[in-house]
Amino acid sequence: MDVDVVTFSLKGRVTVHTVGSIWAEAAQALARNPDRPIVIDASRLEYIDATGIALIYDLQRGRRPAGAEVEIRGLDPSLAALIPSYDPVELEEPARGGRGLGAIERIGRATLAQLSAAARMLTFLADCGVALLQAIPRRGIIRWGEVLSVAAEAGANAVPIVLLIGFLMGVIIAFEIGLVAQQFGAVIFVVDGVGVAVLRELGALMTAIVFAGRTGAAFAAQIGTQKVNEEVSAIVTFGLDPLRFLVLPRLIAAVLVVPLLTVLADVVGIFGGALVLAGFNIGFVQFYNHLLGAVGIEDFLVGLAKAAIFGLAIAAIGCQRGLATGAGATSVGLSATSAVVTSIVWIVVLDGLFTVLISS
Repeated sequence: MDVDVVTFSLKGRVTVHTVGSIWAEAAQALARNPDRPIVIDASRLEYIDATGIALIYDLQRGRRPAGAEVEIRGLDPSLAALIPSYDPVELEEPARGGRGLGAIERIGRATLAQLSAAARMLTFLADCGVALLQAIPRRGIIRWGEVLSVAAEAGANAVPIVLLIGFLMGVIIAFEIGLVAQQFGAVIFVVDGVGVAVLRELGALMTAIVFAGRTGAAFAAQIGTQKVNEEVSAIVTFGLDPLRFLVLPRLIAAVLVVPLLTVLADVVGIFGGALVLAGFNIGFVQFYNHLLGAVGIEDFLVGLAKAAIFGLAIAAIGCQRGLATGAGATSVGLSATSAVVTSIVWIVVLDGLFTVLISS
């Protein structure tokens, strides 16, 4: 270091192991001589790593006093090409925000996303239908042991909650309608409302919602975990079809189980309505006789048909969300949540379509 300039000599190998002492010495020298020109002698420099590049850049641009001259002498061209040429001030400029989306554009993008999701779901249902049609005439394709295992888990273990929901549903409907009908002396017609509502609508609807929250999420979580653990990839590697191996047993089990659960919900729902109407002086025999005249076998069959369709939709959505799971445990939770929400939306939509088609 001479009188007129502040000179730093870099020689040998400047790496992460040696740059610390050099950087500290340079900082002290610059602090003592803030107004003098800076010369970096790199003629004997053999090798620098990323920390050495950062040192030269800091001396050349970062720590340079205002107006001070910085000169690098003898630096090999191949090493000089590694030194950044931008000014640090450029990094201090705030990032420019993009143009915000308008309300119409956001609505349009959300609509396109929903239409795309619906198209993917319909495509998945079509693939499942083709796989099922191909599997029915061939023995050994459908693993009935797995179907019974899934049905026991999804159906038998769900009986208590379905019975509770069905009973309370019948009690609430009968009590609310009975309070209004009592004012007009038409309590007997509450039997009609309870019978039609439970058999045609609420029995299948409430059972499907419970099934979606309990079993649809489980399907998505189970298959999603297999996807994260690369088990689905292993199935494909062995030449097996994930639709036949994982999806079909769950679809068949759901189509069989949900109507059976709906029958239980119908029975306890009507029983709950009969208990409430007993408090309105409508005996069980009178309730039974009037119920036979108010509802028919077609009401019961409509409820079962809805339940089968609901079960198919719930299982398909849960499996599709599971197969679409990304990486990580968080994705499994998101898939399960998405399966429940999507299933409930499709249940309501399908129920509306049933109502329109049957009424027309």
